[in-house]
Amino acid sequence: MNYNDNNNPFFQNQDWDTEEPILGHEKRFLTKLENRSEATQNGTKLKRNRFPLSLIASIVFIIGSITTFFIINQKTTVQLSPETQQTQDYFSSVMEKELTTLKSKENPKNKKIIQDALIQLEVLEKDYDLLKTEIAKNGENKQIIHALLTNMQTRISFIQSVMEEIDNVNQLKMIHNENTL
Repeated sequence: MNYNDNNNPFFQNQDWDTEEPILGHEKRFLTKLENRSEATQNGTKLKRNRFPLSLIASIVFIIGSITTFFIINQKTTVQLSPETQQTQDYFSSVMEKELTTLKSKENPKNKKIIQDALIQLEVLEKDYDLLKTEIAKNGENKQIIHALLTNMQTRISFIQSVMEEIDNVNQLKMIHNENTL
């Protein structure tokens, strides 16, 4: 089917604009085109003038991000209620004792396990610091205190499970060595 064919029903039923444009149409069109071109060039100049502003904004954003990072990651000193402080002190002492025991078990064979455990404990410690920051901002409430205590209990349980795993691995190695003799 030829679409340029005048016998095509689609072309026969259309109301086509066949009149000539008004005198000066081409000149008006070219003038609009030139004006648009000038506006684009002016817009480019405007964008060039905004470059230092965007650079300054980027620098301010980076400085703000770095500052926020250091504020969040620094240890937060928080005033806790006497009961909460006493509980925190207890868990801290138990955790330090367990951590010391874990580190004392380190040898070349389990060094990687202990190092990985210490990295995981750092993650939990950062979570704990965020909770303390939340208390510093908004004060104590039951949910945050519960989260603090759960975090400490989780760290203690984690240390204990790593020590149990190390003991199990050592026992299996001993049994394996006895069986190979």
